Amino acid sequence: MGKKHYRSILYIIGGILAVCTAFPIIYMLANSVMSAQEIIESYQVSAGEYMNFHLVPGHFSLEQYYRAFFREPDFLYMFWNSVIYAVPAVAGQTVISIFAGYAFAKLRFPGRDKLFFISVILLLLPIQVTIVPNYIILNKLGLLDSRLSLILPAVFSAFGVCLLRQSIRSLSNECIESARMDGAGEMRILSGIVLPQIKGGIASVILLSFIEVWNMIEQPLIYLKDEAKYPLSLYLSTVNDEKTGISFACGVIFMIPVMLLYLYFRQEFTQSIFQEEDEVYEKNR
Repeated sequence: MGKKHYRSILYIIGGILAVCTAFPIIYMLANSVMSAQEIIESYQVSAGEYMNFHLVPGHFSLEQYYRAFFREPDFLYMFWNSVIYAVPAVAGQTVISIFAGYAFAKLRFPGRDKLFFISVILLLLPIQVTIVPNYIILNKLGLLDSRLSLILPAVFSAFGVCLLRQSIRSLSNECIESARMDGAGEMRILSGIVLPQIKGGIASVILLSFIEVWNMIEQPLIYLKDEAKYPLSLYLSTVNDEKTGISFACGVIFMIPVMLLYLYFRQEFTQSIFQEEDEVYEKNR
C-alpha cells in the first residue's frame, strides 16, 4: 500500500472520528433553532422510541433563544451564577499555582518533596472522595450554602500546582542562578524570567481549571441548598419535559465561554502540549 493510500485512510478515519466527536454539538445546535412545537413533536415517545425524531429543523426559529433571554430569565440568571463561580476560582487557582509551582520547582525548603507528593495524591483522588471532608470543613467554617463553598475548594486545587511545577522545573537553572548572583529577589526572578517562559502552562491551567469549575455538578448539588445559587450546569440537569427546547438553546449559550477561552489561548495551549511531547521525546532518546 502506497503512502497516498495510507494517508487517505488516515484522513477518512480522522474525519469519521471528528464527525462523531462533533455530533453532540451539531445535535444541540440543530435542536436549539427548532420551534417549541417541533421539539415537542420530535420527542414524543411511543413504544419506547421517538416518533418524529429528526436532525434538520423543519422551520428555522430563534424562539428558544428568545425564551431564554426574555421570557424565562432563570436560565440566564444561572448562567451568571456559573460566571461568578468560575472567574474568581480560576483567577485564585492560577495565582496560587504560579507561586506554589515555582516554590516546588526552584526553591529548596524542608519537606518540599513530601508536600508535593501529598499534592499529587490529592490530584489523583476522585472528586467523590474529597466531597465529604470538604463538606465537613465548610460546615465547620459556616460556609455551606454560600458561593464561597464552591469557589474556595477550586482555588486550592492541586491540579494547577502540579502542572506548573512541571513547566517551571523544565526551565534552565543557569538564568535563575545568574539573576540571584546579580541580587535579584525571588519575586523579580518569577516575574521577569519564569513567567514569560511558562505562558503555555499558565494558559493550560486557566483553560482546564475553567472547564472543571464551569462543568461542576456534584459540588453545588451537595454544598448548596438554595436553588437560586445553582450554576447552569446543575440547573440544566433538572429541566423537565416542558423546557426541553429551551435547554438546547441554553446548552449552546453554555458552550460559548469555553469556546471563546480556548480560541483566545489556543496558540499557547497547543505550544504547551507539543513542548511537553518534545521534552519526553528528548529524554527517551
